[in-house]
Order: sequence, then C-alpha cells, then structure tokens
Amino acid sequence: MNLQLRQLSDDIDYLAQQLLMENGVLPSDYYNSSFSDMQAALNSKPRSERVVDAGAFARSLM
Repeated sequence: MNLQLRQLSDDIDYLAQQLLMENGVLPSDYYNSSFSDMQAALNSKPRSERVVDAGAFARSLM
C-alpha cells in the first residue's frame, strides 16, 4: 500500500476513534459491529504522530 493511501486509511481510523471516544457514537452504528475495524480505529494516531515518508520529510526541510 503506498504511503498516501495508508495516510488516508489512517485518517479514517483516527476519525472513527474520535467519534467513538469523544462523541459517543456506538461501534455498531459506525462499523456494523466489525471488531477488527474498531480495533484499528482505537489504535489509530493523529497525523502528527505517524510515520513520515523520508523523501517528503527531506523536501519539507528545504
């Protein structure tokens, strides 16, 4: 999976985490009771704490 697609997937998981933890959305409402999807959401991190592509990081320093 390329890094941009991975970032998008992680963004969706982080959104789900925020909805589940802070807004009181039930897991059954968001995922239709998929345990593996819920676990991915609960383990997600915001973009600022994720792995960064080395090339993109080097370009950001220039």
